[in-house]
Amino acid sequence: MYTIVVANPKGGSGKTTLATNVAGWLAGKRQRVAIADQDPQGSASEWLARRPALFPGVAAAPGEAKRRDLEELELKWLVVDSPAGLHGDGLRETVRRADAILVPVSPSAFDMAATARFLDTIAEYKAVREQALPVALVGMRVDSRTLAAGELDEFAQTREFPHVTNLRNTQVYVHCARDGLSVFDLPRSRAEQDQEQWRPLTRWIARHATGRA
Repeated sequence: MYTIVVANPKGGSGKTTLATNVAGWLAGKRQRVAIADQDPQGSASEWLARRPALFPGVAAAPGEAKRRDLEELELKWLVVDSPAGLHGDGLRETVRRADAILVPVSPSAFDMAATARFLDTIAEYKAVREQALPVALVGMRVDSRTLAAGELDEFAQTREFPHVTNLRNTQVYVHCARDGLSVFDLPRSRAEQDQEQWRPLTRWIARHATGRA
């Protein structure tokens, strides 16, 4: 089982949007995938509850389940939607269980400052320091026409982790959250731009998962 942790202690950074769409992409590839919703708000669990039965299935995994407890689900992938405020021993344990970490960051001064502190923290962990645990930044709610988008790019250039892609600020994600869908469940005519923005990220995930296997 390959575990992707979506993490950023800053609330509202886009963790659930990123986690549910990663899970939706994997499900659409006929992969056995589950979401572990560790956020007390339970947004990912609500997304799962709203997911139409006719769409590729995503299982629910207990938020604190150990790897051995998930064996009966016969999962190939586990996507962890981590809580806001994750730090200390909880963060260390979450990182220990991860095979890859995705860090969503929005183009605002508050989000970038919080993300910088988080990245500095995990950069000290042995697995990250020795590059055994891949970490990637994903820009969330980015309008490429704004100064804030440029500031996000400048911020990412100062970090040691790759800035894989930016996802645009669009109601498409709002509607997907409401309907239990991902952008990969939508007709290409409705979500072509979004699916293209995801391509560098899905390639990054596939490349690192293959390397781990």
